[in-house]
Amino acid sequence: MNEELDRLVPLIDEIDTKVDRATMDLKILILDKETIFKIRSSRNFCMDIILLCNIPGIASYLYNILK
Repeated sequence: MNEELDRLVPLIDEIDTKVDRATMDLKILILDKETIFKIRSSRNFCMDIILLCNIPGIASYLYNILK
């Protein structure tokens, strides 16, 4: 039984290292996603408002032309 444990310890250490690396990668991805969302929402807010104001004007213009 001790021989089996001695043989498995390096494998368990390797798995532990890979899990730690995957956890760090996931944390980085989550932070990147949150950062991108914050940047997108603040930068494009003005553009969204401008587009929302222009859409009814364009729609009424097209309606009058096609009428």
